Amino acid sequence: MPINAPQRYYDLELQYSKEKNLEEKQKILKEMMRVLPKHKGSDKEFASLKRRMSLLKKAISRSPQVHRTISIRKRWPRVCLIGYEPSEILKRFNLTKVSLVYYGMILVNNVKIQLIVIPNAEKFKEFVNSSDILISKTRIAESDVFQVVSDYPDLESATKDYGVIGVYTENSDDAMAMMRGDTLEDLADRLGIKIGKGTYAIVYGNNLKFQGQRVGLNYKLNEGDRIFIKL
Repeated sequence: MPINAPQRYYDLELQYSKEKNLEEKQKILKEMMRVLPKHKGSDKEFASLKRRMSLLKKAISRSPQVHRTISIRKRWPRVCLIGYEPSEILKRFNLTKVSLVYYGMILVNNVKIQLIVIPNAEKFKEFVNSSDILISKTRIAESDVFQVVSDYPDLESATKDYGVIGVYTENSDDAMAMMRGDTLEDLADRLGIKIGKGTYAIVYGNNLKFQGQRVGLNYKLNEGDRIFIKL
């Protein structure tokens, strides 16, 4: 007896055969079971779908839950939010989702930082340990990473407390992230500039004797400095 399935079912069957991700295959299979007509002629087809679903669930349970997140390349500074509702975070930032993890580069105090959002610390230890700043509602006792405990993730205050400052180079619109106490030599190193004995910089900022001040390699950077390096 024919199963009399609609064209949608066969389109899903083709989509299922091409899909590589197990969780996506599971979603497609659920939709196939939903659109398949329920009658005696489709009983064997339903049984086949259920067997495939059972095998899929076993395969997913054996797969590492965060194996797709390992490829997220670290950018400095990395801020990790733990245990907050993702929908609230997504209202403020445009992030990419991989498995249960959200991540992306965002502007905080006009400085680009890498933001990672995870549901808990226990199952995502690799992000907890590789982050520079942790922000969560409760303290992560087993971590030595700089932590901020708050009911609401205040990224601006957290990065400032950690010591991140923004420094502008030439005519850049976005500031480069540096640490409080870093020098002109540290900035040149971050930019990949080969310095020499005569290297100096012209600086414009709020903590100078005068604008356009000439400084040496040991000059300590300040928030908002605009630096013109001269070789």
